[in-house]
Amino acid sequence: MQIISGFLGVTVIYLSAIIPKQYVQHSLGIIQMMDEQLRELGIKILYTKVLRHNYCFLASMIVANVCYTIGSVFVLRTGDETPSAWLHITFVVQHTIVLYSTIIFSCFTKMLEMRFTMMQQVLKNLYHQWDTRTIKTITQKQRSLQCLDSFSMYTIVSKNPSEIIQESMEIHQLICEAASTANKYFTYQLLTIISIAFLIIVFDAYYVLETLLGKSKRESKFKTVEFVTFFSCQMILYLIAIISIVEGSNRVIKKSEKTGGIVHALLNRAKQPEVKEKLQQFSMQLLHLKISFTAAGLFNIDRTLYFTISGALTTYLIILLQFTSSSPPAVQTACSILNSTEIANVTQT
Repeated sequence: MQIISGFLGVTVIYLSAIIPKQYVQHSLGIIQMMDEQLRELGIKILYTKVLRHNYCFLASMIVANVCYTIGSVFVLRTGDETPSAWLHITFVVQHTIVLYSTIIFSCFTKMLEMRFTMMQQVLKNLYHQWDTRTIKTITQKQRSLQCLDSFSMYTIVSKNPSEIIQESMEIHQLICEAASTANKYFTYQLLTIISIAFLIIVFDAYYVLETLLGKSKRESKFKTVEFVTFFSCQMILYLIAIISIVEGSNRVIKKSEKTGGIVHALLNRAKQPEVKEKLQQFSMQLLHLKISFTAAGLFNIDRTLYFTISGALTTYLIILLQFTSSSPPAVQTACSILNSTEIANVTQT
């Protein structure tokens, strides 16, 4: 089962990454256009913070993959098994491709999150100016620089509020367009990763529970501790992949939702009819343009996915454990032996 899922998973991820490559190119082009508009607002963009985040995330995922690979080889060595080509394809290449696709998606969502932060800081700066009643008519020579946040962004207060709000609306539309285009590129990759992760987590959890509950009559070279450790580590690795995907998507969605509160706070303090009209247009835009990530349109990728996976996982585990308990002794013994010798089978050439 794992050999088939590994082969199909790697094939789908490769094809879905190569064939629709125009989507990621278009999305990066939109981000570049967005950065130019942010510079026109007087924002100096420093990419060091998001770059450090991506490097740290990349390093942590590589460390997790290397630790899992070394641990798997160690478990096989204790059972006097030599890793074969099939083992390499099943337990190394598949996990590496899945984790790297997860890394690319998480880094992309971090880029979108940073753009939302910059756009919202422009609006917050406008709100603080209204709050302190320091907005004045500023000529070309009367420009003030005001620090916004930890991204070291600065805005030049040289435009009237209507122009700032209009450009913020355009930036918000570009962010939503970039997110929608990126979702078209990643959608089948995410569906494949989450599907493979769910299947592996279900069967790994079943093997572990069956062994710990004493329902497995194993005849294997591997000790119980080694058997449980191997499948538990594999399960944790795919849990990390799911959590990384969901949290990356959720951060962008939550960050985008904060824009509405800022816009309505500005609307409550606006005095000029032209500014109020622009803010009402922005509010309508926020109502119709929302960030969302889906897996081929089948389900949304947000924190509700945790509950869905947990419920399905519990259901399938109960069914599998009940099937094992109610099976005839001969069938139960055969299934237990088949499960316990899965590692040894894939090592044979």
